[in-house]
Amino acid sequence: MRGISLLVAMSRYEGYGMTPLEAMASGAPFVASDAGYYRAFSGEGAAGIVVPDVAGAVSEVGGLLGDPARLAVMSAAAIARAHSEYSVEQEAAGIRSVYEALWQRG
Repeated sequence: MRGISLLVAMSRYEGYGMTPLEAMASGAPFVASDAGYYRAFSGEGAAGIVVPDVAGAVSEVGGLLGDPARLAVMSAAAIARAHSEYSVEQEAAGIRSVYEALWQRG
């Protein structure tokens, strides 16, 4: 992932979808369909763009790759968002809280 400039994820269905998060952590924003949690990952367009269809994806990909300054801003936002909102530590804490709730039920 560290060698890409932009990820395109046009899933029809996605339960969660790790590839945008992996790209974001590597400094690549994404263009994606409105599937899974892609919209939440995007940070209202700061780290990724959610599009309704392939034509929208083509337009956004062309726009981003044709505007290196905008791509750089989104790349920085993608890294920051991946680390602040979706870090390994936060994932582990979330899993731990689920187990703790189950253990308390006894």
